[in-house]
Amino acid sequence: MKKAYFFSDVHIGSHDRESELLKENYLQSFFNFLAGEKDFSLYIVGDLFDFWFEYKHAIPIHYQHILSKLMHLRERGVPITFISGNHDFWMRNFFQEQMGIPTFHGVHEEKILGKSFHFFHGDGIVEKDVGYRTLKKILQNPLVIRLYQWIHPDIGIPIARYASHLSRNHYVLEPEEAAAEDLEYLAYARRQFQAGADVVIMGHTHRPVFHQENGKTYINLGDWLVHFTYAVFDGENFELKTWQLK
Repeated sequence: MKKAYFFSDVHIGSHDRESELLKENYLQSFFNFLAGEKDFSLYIVGDLFDFWFEYKHAIPIHYQHILSKLMHLRERGVPITFISGNHDFWMRNFFQEQMGIPTFHGVHEEKILGKSFHFFHGDGIVEKDVGYRTLKKILQNPLVIRLYQWIHPDIGIPIARYASHLSRNHYVLEPEEAAAEDLEYLAYARRQFQAGADVVIMGHTHRPVFHQENGKTYINLGDWLVHFTYAVFDGENFELKTWQLK
């Protein structure tokens, strides 16, 4: 493997149809570019979808085009890894069993091209997010998941999409608040550096950040709602880039 690509926070299904088509065009253009690359791996660092719930025999129809693009990359032998985000609470075995994409919840650590990577979507890092951390424990409770599976998908999926929309848009940060949060994320990255990580990659904030110090690298991947940013590592150098629609 010569390169690794990283992206997060696409939130497919989060907006009106016109906005979704534009977003889908960007993402499919990016996947078409990757299909022409050789000897690389791909990492999705959470919230590819605005809502994901695995019923036993159903998945939301809005995701078929993107799933087919990922499957095309897998059929070409591209290793893909999914680190779940806060909108991926109820991912189970579909990606692993049906698509051959390993899925990790919470922190994932891995050696890539000689560097020690620490992946985490980033939800719950901010000190004031006490309510969210409590909600996360409730939503991830196996009993809650089992009960929700009894709701028919035609009802359960629209309800969950609406809830995801509220979760993503429940507040807008002022610039100074955003800067304070970014400092908390950087402090988290520095703790991982001290624990032995060479690279920390996160998402969740939707604010792209590229920071290097003392030979260590912290990247927040931004999003594909506004910034259309992704990262590339070639074994020596990191880049945080913006995808241009082709």
